[in-house]
Amino acid sequence: MPNPTPSLDTLVSPDALARADVLARSNQGVIYRLTLEGRELAVKTAAGKGPLLAINRHALKREFRAYSRLDGVTGIPRCRGLVDGRFLVLDFIDARPFRDARTGPEFFDRLLDTIQAMHSRGVAHGDLKRKANLMVDPQGRPVLLDFGAATLLHSGWHPLNRRLFEFMRQTDLNAWVKLKYGGYSDVSEADRVLLRRSWLERVLSRSRQ
Repeated sequence: MPNPTPSLDTLVSPDALARADVLARSNQGVIYRLTLEGRELAVKTAAGKGPLLAINRHALKREFRAYSRLDGVTGIPRCRGLVDGRFLVLDFIDARPFRDARTGPEFFDRLLDTIQAMHSRGVAHGDLKRKANLMVDPQGRPVLLDFGAATLLHSGWHPLNRRLFEFMRQTDLNAWVKLKYGGYSDVSEADRVLLRRSWLERVLSRSRQ
């Protein structure tokens, strides 16, 4: 993944973001919509002070590494860089929330393709059940966002990391089934082969009832 261009290093700054529109705000950070040199960008910053800020900036760096691995994957915004270790710069995609969109079987086929391509690059999202992380572009195609909680598969001999990655990879597939069917009932035989809920997920599901 190439480093941010000098223009982004120079132009993405607290002063520029102070004049930008806020797209979303959470305890982890703020996402701004910024127009620079004719480019529409989404810029994510870490929130908090002291230890909380350090934790959120660490998550931002992990998110940058995830986006870097996923460069060119359909359904993933292109990352333009991590400026000054503080500003994660992505291409802005004019999309609407999944919960507000009408989707059909083709949408979920494309979403599964994106998820499986993501896994092949060694990235597991881990938070796909949160519908705010799934958007729909103007052509009705899925867009995945927010890799702050992603698990990245390490190269070499890392058995604990591999087990965690496999667990989160399966969590992504379970989430796909739940998103498609609105739960785990009436799942087709073809899709049921992708579903494998862990004991932890079952316990958490019962606790929410």
